[in-house]
Amino acid sequence: MRFSFLFIFLFLFACNNVVISKKEHSLYWQKNSAEYVALSYQAYNLAKFRLDEKLNLEFNKRPAIVIDLDETVLNNLSYNEMLIDSSEVFTQESWSKWVNKKIATKVPGSLEFINYAKSKNVKIVYLSNRRVENYDPTKENLVNLGYPFDEDTLMLLRDETGDKTARRNTLNDYEILMLLGDNLADFNSVFYKKPNNERIQSVDSLSKMFGDKFIVFPNLIYGDWEDGFE
Repeated sequence: MRFSFLFIFLFLFACNNVVISKKEHSLYWQKNSAEYVALSYQAYNLAKFRLDEKLNLEFNKRPAIVIDLDETVLNNLSYNEMLIDSSEVFTQESWSKWVNKKIATKVPGSLEFINYAKSKNVKIVYLSNRRVENYDPTKENLVNLGYPFDEDTLMLLRDETGDKTARRNTLNDYEILMLLGDNLADFNSVFYKKPNNERIQSVDSLSKMFGDKFIVFPNLIYGDWEDGFE
């Protein structure tokens, strides 16, 4: 009997002292906190406000917004949760399997903002590091969620490099009003594959762009910052 009580005590003690990894803690916050939802709405509310301001100006080229997909438009928490639960790391193979399920959900506020921009005849450019072979399931996922995607929509996916600079440079025929993303490399090449101290310095030098042309979304789970420690 005493052995049974000891076993129960040790079991309860162990349960109360489970070590939660930083990655689990980040995912738990993003999945459950009202603050995450509020920050997403806040970013899109600000984007709409800035869009209305900029559309009052005159341009020689058609206005456009350039918007990242994952953790900016599409929510992939279930994939990241699966990685943690199975003690796996990101691989292109497992990611492609997830993308082909076409079950990513909406980041709060994204659908309303993108549809609003579309209603103002703003060119929608989805610029993502999903692979080009994931084009069709990504398009289907977006359409199924109600995002605008027609002959006027442009989606630029990754072929060789994750650096989005070359793809952004193909958009010279448009007046880019805003870029929206969860990773600083979504905005400017100065952030791509740089250590965090340099990324912070670049943020400082471009500080006036944030909340104006650059709209950042919260993502505590993954990003270039993970590889930016020297």
